[in-house]
Amino acid sequence: MGTDIGAVVAGNSRISTLYERDRTCQSLGIALEEVSAGRAVMRMTVADTMVNGHGMAHGGFLFLLADAAFSYACNSYGPVTVAQAAQVTFLSPAAVGDELVAEADERTRSGRTGIYDVTVRHTSGRVVAEFRGHSVILAGKSHSGGE
Repeated sequence: MGTDIGAVVAGNSRISTLYERDRTCQSLGIALEEVSAGRAVMRMTVADTMVNGHGMAHGGFLFLLADAAFSYACNSYGPVTVAQAAQVTFLSPAAVGDELVAEADERTRSGRTGIYDVTVRHTSGRVVAEFRGHSVILAGKSHSGGE
């Protein structure tokens, strides 16, 4: 598992700083490969510590991968943006060693809210999960943590 940051992302200092501070993704080896306006792509390899008693990737880790991609997509514009709701549908299992890619795409933004869809796929193209996140911009918050 790597904790790489893609070349496109490395050119965006604000997103690079967010990723550097993202201890959860760092510790799980979730790589941020791409960020552009309303879009993000992340990659994760399922580790043996990420499976449930059935030997399948635990849904919480699949949700986390999708949620992370959602987070970077909705923070791509600048203001601090967080989830206000999210839903995931698990469609097929993933196993230890499977490499998964989460692609987040904005569907709509209006005022302080947005809707994003994330597809989590096995690198073979098989869809593992579909996620929909609703975002909200936090008024008066900057990415530096100031008001």
